[in-house]
Amino acid sequence: MDCPYCNGEMEKGRILASGAGSVPVAILEWYAEKDFEKKGLLASLKRKGIYIKNTKDGYFRDSYHCSVCGKVFAEFPTNEKQKSSIL
Repeated sequence: MDCPYCNGEMEKGRILASGAGSVPVAILEWYAEKDFEKKGLLASLKRKGIYIKNTKDGYFRDSYHCSVCGKVFAEFPTNEKQKSSIL
C-alpha cells in the first residue's frame, strides 16, 4: 500500500490497544473536529464520540505504517449505537 501523504511504501501491521494497571484495554473513540473547538468543561462533557470496537485479542486489524513520513493508518470497526459522552 502506498502512503496517501507522501506515496512512500507502507508496511502492514496491527495496533495493539493496551490500558494501564487493571484496565486490560484502552478505549478508543472518534470525535468530530468541530467538537474540539468547544470551550470549557461543560462543553467537554457534552461531546459525543463514536466508540471504536476492539477485537477479543486486543488488536486492531489492517493498520499501515509509513517509515518515510511516520504516519499510521488503520481501519476501525465502530459501534455507533454505543456513544460516549465524556472525552
